[in-house]
Amino acid sequence: MPRIQRKFPGRSAQEIYRRVDQVMEKIAGELSLDYRTDEHGRTGKVGRMGISGTYAVREGEVTVDLAYPMLVPGALRRKVEERIEEKLDGLFA
Repeated sequence: MPRIQRKFPGRSAQEIYRRVDQVMEKIAGELSLDYRTDEHGRTGKVGRMGISGTYAVREGEVTVDLAYPMLVPGALRRKVEERIEEKLDGLFA
């Protein structure tokens, strides 16, 4: 299960959560994924047909875990991971 983690020193969990929530909502819309979020827990989940991802925000960092069924092509996996990494890298740019 791929894991993407980014640290944002000096940023609060709430500040990171707001930005990550916006990014994940946009990615979910682009890829037609279901999206659920828990603002109180600062977590979220996206998924559809066996593809799923969860994220959790803590002070200064976010962790995204992804899971794919065996039949998902490697190219699609890379596309999803690259898109998430790109968005997280530019979160506060």
